[in-house]
Amino acid sequence: MSLDAQDWVWEHSRAKGTARLVLLAIADWANGPDCSAYAGTTMLIRRSNAAKSSVVVAVDRLIESGELAIVEGRTGRRGERCYSLPLAIGHTRTTRATGGPKTGPVRNPDRSENRTPGGTESGPPRSENRTGRGPKTGPQNTENAVKRSGTQRERAGARTNGHRSGSVKTQQPLSQIDPAWQPSEHHLAAAHADIDRLGPDATSAATAKFVRHHSAKGTAAADFGPLWITWLAREHAALPTPSGVVVHLPTAPRTGGTSTATERAAAAYDLSARLAAEEN
Repeated sequence: MSLDAQDWVWEHSRAKGTARLVLLAIADWANGPDCSAYAGTTMLIRRSNAAKSSVVVAVDRLIESGELAIVEGRTGRRGERCYSLPLAIGHTRTTRATGGPKTGPVRNPDRSENRTPGGTESGPPRSENRTGRGPKTGPQNTENAVKRSGTQRERAGARTNGHRSGSVKTQQPLSQIDPAWQPSEHHLAAAHADIDRLGPDATSAATAKFVRHHSAKGTAAADFGPLWITWLAREHAALPTPSGVVVHLPTAPRTGGTSTATERAAAAYDLSARLAAEEN
């Protein structure tokens, strides 16, 4: 009976869109002489792949059109409503014959029944001039394709060598440090704070130590200036700082009165110089 109900929907229903899908979903479950079926909203939403509001509106329109009716007093095990397809009651689908040439696909009425006879004379004009096979039938512009491929390889090689399209900047070659290496004016200016704290003698000693270290290590670099600046900062950080020493700064100048900040700073510098001389 569900097949007859579905056939009625396909052949006679005027429903469209979501309403037609909902009616087909109910007809798929139709059973009994009254073409009735239990259908819940959740099932109709899943089968029609439509929103709940669209399904509710579709059911209302089908009921208004008379193609769907609610069977009062009957509900499913989960409270589903019972619907019937009143216009599909008594409908029997037409059994289509199988086999035989008359059941084949429908021919195009606009197509001529006169078939073109076979043979070489029935082909389109100049159909006998076929393209020959062999190396001449290869892709056109093969020579140009080879040239383009070579050009692409050259461009790829240029990119791997550090040259980018639209850029003229190249990498500087790496080299080992010169035993007589000295920082440039630019690097001296960048490290002026550490140089002031270390002093000229300690800076020279740190530079000589820097050159010996990288010479022995065999370091290769394009510019040793940034490495030297970092080295100098580490040398400054490694300087010993007195701990646990209580420094008594003068509270009054030699001429009497309250000591100034300049006098206290001078006393601190003198004490630092004496401590450094004792350590050396």
